[in-house]
Amino acid sequence: MANYRVGIIGGGAAGLFAGCFLKKAGVDFCVLEAGNEVGRKLLLTGHGRCNITNRKAASELKSGYHEAGNFVYPALKKFSPEDAVAFVQDELGVPLKEEDNNRMFPVSDKASDIRDALVRYIGAENIIFNFKCVDLTKDGDAFEATSSDGREFSFEQVIVACGGKSFPKTGSDGSGYELATRMGHNVTPLVPALVSVDVCEKDREFTSSLSGVSVNAGASLYYDNKKQTQETGDVLFTHRGVSGPAIMKMSRNIPRDIVSRDGWIELDFTPGRNEQDVDEELLREMDIHADTKLTTLASKFVPSSVANQLGKRAGVTDLYAAKVTREQRKAYLKEIKHLELHIDNPPRYEEAYVTRGGVALKELKRETMESKIVPGLWFIGEVIDVDGISGGYNLQACMSEAFIAVANLIQ
Repeated sequence: MANYRVGIIGGGAAGLFAGCFLKKAGVDFCVLEAGNEVGRKLLLTGHGRCNITNRKAASELKSGYHEAGNFVYPALKKFSPEDAVAFVQDELGVPLKEEDNNRMFPVSDKASDIRDALVRYIGAENIIFNFKCVDLTKDGDAFEATSSDGREFSFEQVIVACGGKSFPKTGSDGSGYELATRMGHNVTPLVPALVSVDVCEKDREFTSSLSGVSVNAGASLYYDNKKQTQETGDVLFTHRGVSGPAIMKMSRNIPRDIVSRDGWIELDFTPGRNEQDVDEELLREMDIHADTKLTTLASKFVPSSVANQLGKRAGVTDLYAAKVTREQRKAYLKEIKHLELHIDNPPRYEEAYVTRGGVALKELKRETMESKIVPGLWFIGEVIDVDGISGGYNLQACMSEAFIAVANLIQ
């Protein structure tokens, strides 16, 4: 049986950064990776460009982690985005650039540069491939990790960084939750997050006709005949439904039984303006341009392609302003302010960038990420109940959590 001081279970972003910090501290460790390649999900981030962090202050950044903001804040303060930028550039040797909304990317626009630099820093000799950990136990002061093929490793301390359930083809198959449960931890309900949403076949006719078109809109999630949450931002129409930042941010709130609860997304194409104001402006335009199509006038509020498709739904296509009745105008206005797109299926883990839910935060020490239940056991990354919005938030959390875990571990 191989023996190391520290075992890291999982070779994703969190596990690799933990390995870097242990290597820098001169601690004996190994990374146990289930597949034959580490950082597979890291290669997909930022559409293959790797949005490594977001250069906001920690106090501002924490709001991007929803209800887990206060939990992750100590980690963000100890290893801030500025610390992350310095480490990636100075220690890993990968130059970075800043883009809109403080997002940081490799100058090369290649996520593989980050992954390869992490492997070089850690040292390939410290990574054990094809070790699918199926059991983790503690006997006295020692942890024992067992693989699916019967190999065993012994550690004094263990960092679990197996990831969540999103993009399972990259190795994030939810096995970390099973290990956590075996060690006495509770796992909160799991939901795909940062993911597109499919709509029913009837509404898909609308979204597919606009596939690739992006608009700024208010998006509200309804189920159980009640508005559950809302976001405002870019909404992207797809062949299967809707995507874009506003939808993906909201997706974490869609329950797995959404279909039986009659769920839909309502879009408001004039967010921040009440219905009466929009109606009055539309009326003025109709009075001035009586010989113009209603859908053409509505392009003042939405892109013309969207205005035309909304016109089809309202039954006002090719109607000129002078011929439009009050009922027809109101029907069109309803589509502009309250477009309903009914959800066809719950979002898929296979397409989600992160998983909402995980190891219960109340069972972890937020200053160190160590288990309150099992001394010597740490949980970091997507396996815990922390999920951030898009824009570098999730990778920053991985780095910050890895840093404070290792800092506490080596004391």
